[in-house]
Amino acid sequence: MRNRRVRRSKADIYSSILEVARRAPTGIGITRMSYGVGVPLDRLRLMVDDLTAFGLLRRNALGRETTYTPTSRGLEFLETYWKMNAYLETFEGAPSRALAAILFTDITGYTSLTQNNEKRALLLLDEYRNIVREALTDFHGREVKTIGDAFLVEFGSALEACECAIEIQRRMHERNLQSRDQGSKIKLRVGIHVGDIERKGSDILGDAVNIASRVYSLADPGCILITRQVFDQVWNKLGNRVEEAGKKVVKNVDAPVEVYSIVLPWKK
Repeated sequence: MRNRRVRRSKADIYSSILEVARRAPTGIGITRMSYGVGVPLDRLRLMVDDLTAFGLLRRNALGRETTYTPTSRGLEFLETYWKMNAYLETFEGAPSRALAAILFTDITGYTSLTQNNEKRALLLLDEYRNIVREALTDFHGREVKTIGDAFLVEFGSALEACECAIEIQRRMHERNLQSRDQGSKIKLRVGIHVGDIERKGSDILGDAVNIASRVYSLADPGCILITRQVFDQVWNKLGNRVEEAGKKVVKNVDAPVEVYSIVLPWKK
């Protein structure tokens, strides 16, 4: 799978700007990128770059510290978006339904790794999260939440969810090849399902989320499992071969779930 960089659309950029505007601690500006905004630093850097590129922030280098001051146009822009977001947030409590591709991923054996060497486990966790979040940006995935070492991610496209999963595994595979310490290698398992979800604020709920969470737990280390619903949408579009993995009985799901495995080039 080639390392594809997806060009960010103007809508994506405005979405990033809105997230920064909503979470900014004051109406004066965003200073010290790691303070008060409430998003991971690696994602925030991209957002701040967008704001600066649009002339909404001015970058100031003060010794070793970089600060950002809104321009007059930026203050007007941010004020408009704060007001709009305050209006939209009145609807956060009202659930809505949609069709989405749901991706779960985690580190195989992370609990055991934490018990053996907590310091190293935390360093590996940070590295893993950075790799996942960079890939999500490229393939328009929305990080819903993290639960320990597990990611819950929402996509509008089953194809992009699969391509993102392949890219995450590719980057992790290359990272592991460069690691000489066997104990520092990271093996991920990924599961993807498409179905109807219920949105409640920034969270998502429903059977589709439950099934995705069960499917990824069936995956072998370093592998990607998808359900039949995902396969039907991507089988003739995906650059990777997909193999049947059979029907699996999973907890709290009445009927067996038909799953497929995406074949990764280095596993042939």
